[in-house]
Amino acid sequence: MTSNSPATASVCAIIVTYHPDLTMLERLLSTLTQQVAMVVIVDNDSATNCVTWINEYPHKNVTSLALSENVGVAEGHNHGIRWAKNHGFTHVILFDQDSIPFPNMVEQLLLGEAELLRRGEQIAAVGPQYHDLRHTEPAPFIRFAGLRSTQIGCKNGANDLHQADFLITSGMLIQLSAMDVIGLMDTDLFIDYVDVEWCLRAHSMKYLCFGICSAKMHHSLGDRVVSLPKKNRIIPVHSPLRNYYLIRNAILLYKRKYVPLIWSFCDAYRLLLKFGVFSLLIQPRFLNFQMMVIGFWHGMRNIKGKFPATQRSIKSNKKSGSN
Repeated sequence: MTSNSPATASVCAIIVTYHPDLTMLERLLSTLTQQVAMVVIVDNDSATNCVTWINEYPHKNVTSLALSENVGVAEGHNHGIRWAKNHGFTHVILFDQDSIPFPNMVEQLLLGEAELLRRGEQIAAVGPQYHDLRHTEPAPFIRFAGLRSTQIGCKNGANDLHQADFLITSGMLIQLSAMDVIGLMDTDLFIDYVDVEWCLRAHSMKYLCFGICSAKMHHSLGDRVVSLPKKNRIIPVHSPLRNYYLIRNAILLYKRKYVPLIWSFCDAYRLLLKFGVFSLLIQPRFLNFQMMVIGFWHGMRNIKGKFPATQRSIKSNKKSGSN
């Protein structure tokens, strides 16, 4: 299977951008354009020079959808998915602007999907093993069992296919026929937990997600990372506004009937720890605390979508409102 094979010719890649690092975006495009038939960049109201740069990109299999406002990751991907469906593609593969797939990643995802379909599995999505280079080890796939989560790693050189309860958005390969049943990304969430919600919704409809160990990708999670004192653990750090979305969207999901109680319990414990760490140890501590409290309150009141305009006097960095 090559980038010109019938299988990869049916794949459309969708990248949602918001004030992207153009050097990083060019690195992503340089490998992605060799692996899929078309790349659609959905730009969430970035600066004019970004849109101009995208439109002048030399590869013929790159197109852009420039949005007049920041509609968030979920709706940004939905714009791209609709475009791909209207142009006859069978698969979409979703990306954030800060991911770099290995040269054969899409091919390996398609091969893994084909094997799973041969086994009779009903597939929602397949995704790669990703590695944030600021961490020593690649991220594991996650399953929930009992009252705890299980981390499933890939052995060196293994081509294992691991069922996972969710996959990250970036690198997620989805067959559009499955999406016709499961539905589009949930725009109520705007950003954060969009991938988790979709995967849990799919699972409630008996569609499964799998991690493909032979498919690999570099991906940066968070704006930066910090080491917890005496814990020998590195954690990703997001802006205060992203912390708002993380807390609010988690609360929104806990109340949905199709979300497993086990997942809610495990995630609530993790977020409780996050609340303490970010309020006490991670600067800006008070703003982190303030935004997470607002997120909790808005989640309890079912306030959805983009952070309310009446609250935007609370300062956050430019990148925090999107990807």
